[in-house]
Amino acid sequence: MRGQKLGAGLIAQSQSALPPFMLHQPTSLGVAVALARQHPEAVIAAGCSDLVAQFREGLEPEVLISVRRIKELRAISNNAGVLRIGSLVSHAEGSRSPEILSAVPALAAAWGSIATVRIRYRGTLGGNLLSRRYRYEMPVILAALGGQMQFQGGDVEALPVSSLWDRDSLRDRNLGNAGILTAVAVDTASLLWFGYERSMRPVSTVSLAVRKDPVAGLTVSAVCGSEYRQPFVLSHTAEATDIAELDPVSVGGVLAAQLPDEAGDYAGSIDYRRHLVGVLCSRLLAQATGNKGKDSQP
Repeated sequence: MRGQKLGAGLIAQSQSALPPFMLHQPTSLGVAVALARQHPEAVIAAGCSDLVAQFREGLEPEVLISVRRIKELRAISNNAGVLRIGSLVSHAEGSRSPEILSAVPALAAAWGSIATVRIRYRGTLGGNLLSRRYRYEMPVILAALGGQMQFQGGDVEALPVSSLWDRDSLRDRNLGNAGILTAVAVDTASLLWFGYERSMRPVSTVSLAVRKDPVAGLTVSAVCGSEYRQPFVLSHTAEATDIAELDPVSVGGVLAAQLPDEAGDYAGSIDYRRHLVGVLCSRLLAQATGNKGKDSQP
């Protein structure tokens, strides 16, 4: 037998258990924000499907704030060209939301394709993002859409979803003192098309969005994900006035060429990954443009 931390009693040498921690379960966002400011080191819990895995990996929180009872964090709205999705929205809820189906139907379809049925009903948008695991798909999907994470009670008010992989700006796994993630906002006013390709998962996934450029032309944004490497953001501005003018193969090649050498790994060399991403981007752009030209094989 051995003793546990903080006087939690004895436990067999072959077993492990969490030491005692303080649990807060606020029912309003205001109280949760106040608790986050009072306990900046606290772990924020939502659906807890990933939190259990973190416990097994050695996480030992002293303070845990469960936001699951806060109804404000489940809201979804689409106003003035901005789709706002609450951080507590589950994968199942997001995939069938009338607001999302109306604003970006391909986002709802992509959301409904991830994970397993059990996880889709338990896992939440906020947990999927803030876990910062390469194999989770919502960061890849929302980064291509230019999603902005909105926070309260911490050092920042907003961060792009793509910043989840920026080690220089984020101090640790729990985003330092970011506070409570309340929602993710997506600008839909300039969005022309969005699609998600996961047929080559876990080796590679690609999400792609086409927007009107504020200056001129069209901007194609793609995010390449993998179960083994951090996602990479790719972008190209084309001199085109209509989405049908885009050349799927050409633009797909330009995007794939931006993959850095570090994207290669034991699952595929960088040359293979660039080829694969080029094919997946071209497939998505062919859907966007209606150009069903020749399609290379991965």
